[in-house]
This record gives sequence, structure tokens and C-alpha cells, in this order.
Amino acid sequence: MEKASFCASQHCQSAGTESTGDEDDVYPIHLQDFNFRNLIMVCTLRFDHALDACKLHTALARLLGKDDWRKLGGRVRRRADGKLEIHVPQRFSVKRPPARFSHIDLTDTLIADHEFASNLPVPTEGISVQPNQYNLIELGVEQDAPRTFDQMMDRDVPQMSLHIVSFQDATLVSISWPHSLMGGQGFADFLRAWSLMVEDKDSEVPRLLGAKEDVLLQAENCNFASPEKGSSEKDWVVQKCRLIGMDLVLFLLRFVWSLFWAPKEVKTVFLPKKSLEKLQLACRNEISSDTSLEVVETGNKPQDDELVLLAYFARLAASTSHSHRPITLVNFLKGGRLLSSVRQENASGVYVQNMTGYAFSFLTGKTARGGLGALVRENCCQMREQSTEQQYLSFLRTYRRATEHGGTFKLFYGPRDAHVIVCNSFLDEDLAGAVNFAAAALTKHSTSGGTPPGRMSCFYYHIMNNRLGCGADCIYLLGKDWAGNLWATAALPRNAWRDVDLALKQYA
Repeated sequence: MEKASFCASQHCQSAGTESTGDEDDVYPIHLQDFNFRNLIMVCTLRFDHALDACKLHTALARLLGKDDWRKLGGRVRRRADGKLEIHVPQRFSVKRPPARFSHIDLTDTLIADHEFASNLPVPTEGISVQPNQYNLIELGVEQDAPRTFDQMMDRDVPQMSLHIVSFQDATLVSISWPHSLMGGQGFADFLRAWSLMVEDKDSEVPRLLGAKEDVLLQAENCNFASPEKGSSEKDWVVQKCRLIGMDLVLFLLRFVWSLFWAPKEVKTVFLPKKSLEKLQLACRNEISSDTSLEVVETGNKPQDDELVLLAYFARLAASTSHSHRPITLVNFLKGGRLLSSVRQENASGVYVQNMTGYAFSFLTGKTARGGLGALVRENCCQMREQSTEQQYLSFLRTYRRATEHGGTFKLFYGPRDAHVIVCNSFLDEDLAGAVNFAAAALTKHSTSGGTPPGRMSCFYYHIMNNRLGCGADCIYLLGKDWAGNLWATAALPRNAWRDVDLALKQYA
């Protein structure tokens, strides 16, 4: 740890003299970012070989000192009027570094022999469903790390943290940050930029866009100032299904009861590439065999694979509640792909700000628990209606009106007796492909004989102060690893996991 800290200090000192804070560059926190501030994300990248911790830290510091990427290295301050903003010193220093850094040297220990690390989910020869214990998050943060957004502000520490644990045969590289700093696609772009810095390809790092201007607000204001469409065409179609009054009370009572009656267990699903291909083929065959339906063409499109896989797991989750009970699927939308203004700018740089949208699919019990073809068709039909640029802008306006004065946006839509299942996928972000730390590898081959040096074998995802399993059923497709194996994490009741185990065995 001493050596790594010394290397980092040398870099910070070379950046210039100590900043007093009076000359800080100030960046705004956009509204949608602000509303995600209380979620402290922790992502641990696992490498099955030794990496140079000092090189990784130095490369991160260089990235956070580059142009508007500096926003990620700032500290959150509260203004006199109560609003938050990010303060970035004109020059980072030892006392005001761009990121917190800690390194634990366990190079005399095999990762399989470590008390906690030996319990991390790992690739297996066949299909496996592995426990994902919350206390494993302790491997991803230093002991005295701030646990909340307010603690981070009170201590006046950087928003980002890099925590590295070096084993004899593996390296765990953990990044933590408040969700207000970046979303899922932004995190993938950050990893790609960091990798370029590790490779000393500074000139190839894309510009960070939207650091000071909220592109979502600009698009929203431009759209609603235009008289081209009537007001009814600009309504968010889901808003008419919002739960209010006694319907909301009954929904919340049922939801709270389910948390006690059927508590969630968080587990990780590992599907080897061959098993994944068998599962996808079986899903396509089931869909195509339903000749009475005009279902989506699955082909080989990544987004179609996402929808079909999520539908498959959602059907398993739905099977645990009464057959007559309706299902509400809460799907995450990638807003950056829906806005024409963002798509046009993507060629000149990347946006890391939160652009998440939501699409709700309200399904009957028969549709959710019946044939996969009907489920995929109905889910896709409702998602398509809500995935236009206009509908996303209408969602943004609804979201802004609910939150701009300190309120919160609640995902309470649909039938009051619905079983809610949250679905999200990071397949398209390709987090495994985004990371290339080969230049920091201390060995020329993987100790496990699989993943190339500098490429992660898998990653672990936690929320420090809002653990999975404390809310609705949720299914996250984390993505594919270097070998094409699929990783997923879900929070489901125990009886749902029994169904998952049995269903997946046929694809072994």
C-alpha cells in the first residue's frame, strides 16, 4: 500500500501547487443526477492475474485531470441556497486528490484461501446459481469509506473511490461512486476511457459532453416549446395508470406484506456459453412455434436477446404468485439512444450523466405465466409505445415536475394488486469488453488459463446503502464475460429460486 500511495502522490504533486478552494471550477449537478444521489454504487472487477495497482491509480488520476472528465474528480458542496454543486480544484494535489485510493497487499494469499473472497461468485464448468452475500461488499471499499452521500459531503472527500486488493493469483479492482455522478452507459464509457489512459493512449480518450449543460433539460424544453404537436400527443401514456388514493394504499400494504411473507434472496446466475445458446434456441423455438401470434423477430440482435432473456426470467419470477394476479414489468430505457440530439453528439464524445427512463408493461396473469411468445409480444408492444423520443421526453417532464422542488418520483403504476418485477440489462454496455488493463498486467498469462491478462473474468455489483432484496423482485442481466458466458443477478423469493434451478438444469 505504501508504494502505491507514493506513486499516486508523485503524480498529484506534479500537477501543481495546493489549491485553496477559492479558484475551484464549479460544475452543476443535473436534476436527474441529483435524484440518484443517495445510491452509492460499488462495482468490483475481478482479474485472475496480478495487476500493477500503482499504474491503475495513476492512470485514473490522469483521466480525472483531463478536460471535463475533471468533473468526476470533484467534491460535492452545498450552496447557501441549499442546492448542490461539484467543486473541482484547478490543480489536484496530495491534499485534494481526484479520487480516494486504498490498496491491500495480500500477494502471499491465494484468493481461494481468503475468508471473504473465497465466497465470491466464480465461473463454473456448468450452470450454477451462487449466493451473493451482501457482506462481500466489504471487499470493494476501504473500512472507513463514507456509507452515504451526506457522509461524503460532510467529510469533503472525492466522489470516486478506487480500492484494490492484490492476491497471489488474482486482483480485485473496485470503483465506488454516487449514482449522481454517472449512469450505467456512462460507467461503461468511463471504463473505456480509463483503459485508454492505462495504455497511454491519452489522445484517444473521448471528450466528456454535457458536463455543464443538461442535455435532457435542453431537449425537453425545446420539445415542449414546439407547437407542432397537440398537448395530448405529449402526455406520457403511463401517467393515466398512476396509483393514487386507496388504490395506492392497498398496493403498498400488499407490497410490504410480501417483503415479510416472502423475503428476497440475492443470487448470481452463471450460464456457460453453450448453455446460454441452448436456452436462447429453446426460447426462439417456443416463440416461433406459437403460430397464432405475430411476435418480434429475435434474429441475432442484442436488444432482442435482452428482451427474450428478461422475459424468460420474468416468467419464472411470476410463477411464484397466484395465477390470476397481474404482473407489472418495470423496464429500464436507455434515454441516450432515444434522443436525436444525443445521438448526433455521440460521434464527438460521450455523456456519462444519468439518462434512465422507465417503460411499464401491464400484463395479465395468463400472459405473464403462459407461452413465452405472448409474453414477449405484449411486453415489446407496450415498450415500443413508450420508447419513442416523444414519450421519453414526456417521461422526463413528468419526472421533473415530480422532483424539481424536492419531491420524489415513485414507480407506483398499474393494477393495485400487481406483482411487480423490475428488469434491467447491461448486455449492450459490454462492461467486460470495455476494460483492457493489459498494460498494467504483471504476468503474461492468466493464472486460471482462461481470460487474457488485463481482461476481467467477471464483475460484482452492489449498492452500498440500498441493498438488493429490500424492494421489488428484480432481475439484472449483468452481461457476458470474455468467453461469452452470461452473468445475471436477481433478488427473488426462495421458492422462485427453486423454479430457476429446475428450469435451467435442462440446458446443462
